[in-house]
This record gives sequence, structure tokens and C-alpha cells, in this order.
Amino acid sequence: MNEATPDVPAFAHVTAAIATPFRPDDLSVNLELLERHAHWLLSNGCDGLVLFGTTGEAASLSLAERTTILEQLLRSGVEPHRVLIGTSACAIADVVELTRRCAELGCAGALIMPPFFFKGVSVDGALSFYGEVFARCGAALPPIYLYHIPQISGVAVGPELVGRLLERFGTKIRGYKDSSGEWTNTAEIRARFPQLETFVGSEALLLANLKAVGAGCISASVNVQPGATRKLYDHWRSGEAQSLQEMVSRLRKTLERAGPLIASTKAAIAALHHEPAWAIPRPPLVALAPSERTALESQLRELKLAGL
Repeated sequence: MNEATPDVPAFAHVTAAIATPFRPDDLSVNLELLERHAHWLLSNGCDGLVLFGTTGEAASLSLAERTTILEQLLRSGVEPHRVLIGTSACAIADVVELTRRCAELGCAGALIMPPFFFKGVSVDGALSFYGEVFARCGAALPPIYLYHIPQISGVAVGPELVGRLLERFGTKIRGYKDSSGEWTNTAEIRARFPQLETFVGSEALLLANLKAVGAGCISASVNVQPGATRKLYDHWRSGEAQSLQEMVSRLRKTLERAGPLIASTKAAIAALHHEPAWAIPRPPLVALAPSERTALESQLRELKLAGL
């Protein structure tokens, strides 16, 4: 039997998978830009942030950098219960260290995918990884949110693994983020494990998730349309819900067509805040070409993105 999660509200509903800005000279993290963007998001529709997800280029950040960024962001006034921390890494010791720090700081939880270097990992292997992390964290274990993004990680967190984790760890598992883009997977997770806070990885699926009693979205493109996404969440039961969904989906599709999603999202943030440095990713990722950025900015203006 799966142990039911206590009836507590989801940590958030409209959540930006916040991008990480870098300085052009040395590619160090620009904490000032990050703080300003985080506060802007929370003042313009977001009720939650995910730090160090795929959009945040977590795989390109050292453990020390992630710890420093987290602590600095909280010192800037971002409330820890609004922040879900991506603590994924290939080494168990790194996952444990950052996950424990997440708990010590009172963050909403840790978002964890299985280690993403080895491919063809079995359900038993992934289960043993999570078990080892939880055991080493001990009492310093925050709520755990499972992260399913197999097209990037190469390791699925599918219904069988989720079921076995819930049977073994019960309420330690609080939620699930589905970034596969496959609604059938999200729908199965919702149907089989209704106790989980379930988030889709794109606001293009937000209305479907809310109708299935999911919690909301954790999305890259919410970085540039927090207000429109909040309006959809607030009015999803109304007669205008479908038109609101179509509006946020158009911007999402625009970013997906413009180039790799991280690069196009960062270019859009750069345009939104009039801060060119935002467009820079860390290698091996590359920024959009100038012509691609110009075309994207023109399309965003046509969509009447606020700030452009």
C-alpha cells in the first residue's frame, strides 16, 4: 500500500525553472542579475522557483557554486519555502550534501533525478540510489520531488519506480515533475499516485494538469511569462481558460522554435530585462546567433510580451 501524503497545500503552482546568468568575461555566476530576476518573478505571478534545474544549467555548476547561489538568494529576501532545489548530481555524496543543506535552510524540498551519466539504469538501480541518498541524509531530509526528464537524463522515473519508492519511503516523496512532454505519463502518475504534487514541465500542459487535479507547472518559459501563466492558473475553471491556455502555449512554442530551449529562454530574458549578459550560457551550450535573437525578439513583440 502507498502511504498517503498528509493533506497539505502544494509548495507552489506557477513556478519558474529559473535560468542562471553568467558574466561574459569569465562565465562566473552573476548573482546580482539572478537576485533581481528572482524577485521580479515572485512579484509578477510566480509563487515558486526551482533553482538548479535543467534550465538553470545545474550540470554546469559546481556544488560549491550551487551552495553559494542558494545561500545568497535567500539572504536577498527570497523566502526559502518558495524555493525547490535541484540537487541532482552523478555522485551520491554531492546529492546528499546539497540535499541536506536544502533541509537545513528550510527550503520547500529537493528535486532529484537519478544519476544521469550511466544509461540503461534499471528500476532496482535507481531505487537503490534514492535509498542511499535518503539514508545518508537521515533527519536532514527535505520533502523529495522526483524529476522525470528522460530525453535529457537518459534515466526514466516512470510509474513502476514511483510506485516502489512510495511503497518504501511513503511521505518522504512529496511530488513529481514530469518534463518528458508526454501527457500520457503525467496522466498515469496522477491516476495511480494522487497523493503526489504533480507538476508539468511546460505551461502548455498546465490546463490539462489542473483538470487532472495536478499542482501546476515548473517551466523554463515561465521565466518570461509569469503573469500570463498566473492568470491561466487563477482562471482555469472559467470560460476563458482555453484562450488563456492558447496564449501561454504560443509563447512556449515560439521559444521552442527559436532554438534550443535554454538558449532561447535566456535570450528572451535578456530582451525582457534589457540585460544582454542574460543570453550567455556556459559551454558546451551556445547562445543564439545575433540573427536568431533578433528574429526571436521580433516574434516576442508580436506576442505583446510585457517589457518589449
